[in-house]
Amino acid sequence: MIMLLHSLFFSTLGYAVAFHPYYHRQQQAVNTLYQQDYNQRRLVQLFYAPTDPSIIEHNRQYLSNTLGFSREKLETVAIESRRGNILTREIGILDERVEWLKNRLILNDNQIKKIIQSQPNILGMKDDRLESKIDHLQDRLLLDDNSLRRLIIGNPTLLIFSTDNIEHKLVWLQERFILDQEGLAKIIKRWPNILQLSIGDNVEPTLDWLQHRLSLTNEHLSKVIQNRPGILSLSIVDNMAPKLDWLQQRLSLSDEELSKMIQRYTALFNYSIENNLEPKIDWIQDRLSLTDEQLTKMIQHLPALLGYDIHNNLEPTLNFYINALGDESKAISFVIKNPSSFGFSLEKRLKPRLEEAQSIGMKTDYTCLYHIVFYTDDKWDVKNTSDEWNRKVAKVTGNV
Repeated sequence: MIMLLHSLFFSTLGYAVAFHPYYHRQQQAVNTLYQQDYNQRRLVQLFYAPTDPSIIEHNRQYLSNTLGFSREKLETVAIESRRGNILTREIGILDERVEWLKNRLILNDNQIKKIIQSQPNILGMKDDRLESKIDHLQDRLLLDDNSLRRLIIGNPTLLIFSTDNIEHKLVWLQERFILDQEGLAKIIKRWPNILQLSIGDNVEPTLDWLQHRLSLTNEHLSKVIQNRPGILSLSIVDNMAPKLDWLQQRLSLSDEELSKMIQRYTALFNYSIENNLEPKIDWIQDRLSLTDEQLTKMIQHLPALLGYDIHNNLEPTLNFYINALGDESKAISFVIKNPSSFGFSLEKRLKPRLEEAQSIGMKTDYTCLYHIVFYTDDKWDVKNTSDEWNRKVAKVTGNV
């Protein structure tokens, strides 16, 4: 009897505990965790389920034979898994995406190979996502089909970035540089790599430093960047700062003079001090026997002089003027007074015009040479008489 009561007591107790609210909630939590664990393990099993080797081999052959992937490139693709390993896609998927991209951008075989070899992960994206991204770029940057194709071929990485990422950068650039949509489109067409730079880590601090160093207004800063946006990729510490300091010291420039020179010729940022600027400045000063003041004045007048090659431009052009005038001192005086005379083509302008002038017996003096160098094609008329020629040149040059 006692045993029966004992059994009945604990059975009743167990029933009560099982239906107690706290116990019920605890049991539900345990069941939920168990189900979540089961689902997660099942998902992992499915995700890492071995792919049919024939699928992988087919895709490897497609990438190799059709898209020109090297063995090393294939091995890299096999390791990457940011967007899912493209080698495990069902047979035909890669073909379809390549054909879609070719048709959308009107690409030939070599162009599609260049894009996919550069960014294989594009093949892991769905067509609708690619289409949305491409349409956004085309509309936002006012691109016709040819311009869009050139942009993507040159910068396939743009197809990897999210539309939100690209739009954030476009809006920031447009506001910072005070650009309308057309102006924004021009700067991106000129240097699309700007969209690959980080605004916070690269673009913004570079702009702030440049604006402060050259005392630029927002408008002047915008013009500098529109003219040469590639300077945003240059290091402040290793490139821009030492280059500006060197130029300022070498040419004895004030902050204002340095700023004006850079604004006129932003390409100076792209030249090496040791291999370009220093030897070129030394050559100009030594060859033309210039004082420091004359040198500075000449380069301020035409900063592009520092972009001309000594052996292929400066020296042969100076020799042309010496031979034309028959007097080295007069030729040197001519180029010092007219630094832009170094900027004209020997073969397309200077030599042909000199031959035409000599063919009618013109005397090659200062005014004749000035006419040869600076007259536009519309004004150039070698058939004029000598008196008419000299009268017209004297009027233009102020009787030099």
